[in-house]
Amino acid sequence: MAQKPLQNYIPALTGVRALAAYLVFISHYAYAFDEDFSHGVQRFLNELHIGVTIFFVLSGFLIAFRYFDNFKLTGDWFKQYLKNRVARIYPMYFLLTAGAFISYYFTHDPKTVNGFGNPIGLFFMNVTFVRGFFDQLKFTGIAQGWSLTVEECFYFSAPFIFYFAKKYNKFWLQWAVVTLFGAGLVMIFRNVNWYGFFGNFTFMFLYTFWGVVLSFSPGYNWH
Repeated sequence: MAQKPLQNYIPALTGVRALAAYLVFISHYAYAFDEDFSHGVQRFLNELHIGVTIFFVLSGFLIAFRYFDNFKLTGDWFKQYLKNRVARIYPMYFLLTAGAFISYYFTHDPKTVNGFGNPIGLFFMNVTFVRGFFDQLKFTGIAQGWSLTVEECFYFSAPFIFYFAKKYNKFWLQWAVVTLFGAGLVMIFRNVNWYGFFGNFTFMFLYTFWGVVLSFSPGYNWH
């Protein structure tokens, strides 16, 4: 439904995904065992987090490739669209997150909750992707899951971005509006002590959809 035929699948992108995954894995490995590397090597390996940006670019391309020409802003279409997107990643993410919090019950590893006083509440913030909006909570649960908050925000907003891009033929305007909206949230909440909810521009530009939205743009333009 509302999706291009499967023969348009691009096998080469699977290899690109694998490369991006390896880059991210090496980056996290270097961070966890930084004492094993010299400072120069450590800095180089840390920069391999660029693999996350590669995933964002691929998402921009694939969502535009599959949906730009046939999206419909109707309830049924949008429901099926979100169901397809969430089903690809959510079941495994939910199981891993549940495992992380079950482990916390026995180990009390502080990294899992990062000082948040209500583990059950934090669990629900993790499984609903809400924790990705809070600077102090972004690495709780499954730390790498912060990027899924960005992905899900893109999935949700992409049809609306496509709609306005077609209507006004000014694709850059949508990205500018998204970024300015994120900047506005920082201006409103940066002095509010609420676990870093849009607490500063560094967090907004590095870890939220409103800041990294341009990472999806090259993939869309290739479409």
